[in-house]
Amino acid sequence: MTITTVKLQIPFESLLDAIANLPLEEKHQLWQLLNDEISQGEGNLLQEDSYDWGSQGQPKGKPVEYIPGVGLKVVGGKNAPT
Repeated sequence: MTITTVKLQIPFESLLDAIANLPLEEKHQLWQLLNDEISQGEGNLLQEDSYDWGSQGQPKGKPVEYIPGVGLKVVGGKNAPT
């Protein structure tokens, strides 16, 4: 069995219209697929080489943590010491 890959360019508005017309079950399947792709993409970002801050090292600042799907969050809240 041969698998053929075809690349299509679909205008975003057309894609939104097509999604709007999907049955609910297929919307759930699409949501799961997109969620998996986003999680994998965010995981790949975390695995990249660390940033080279140069000879002076990383500048001082508030400690942060990355929360997948949310972004950066200051550890200890906005009043955390630097």
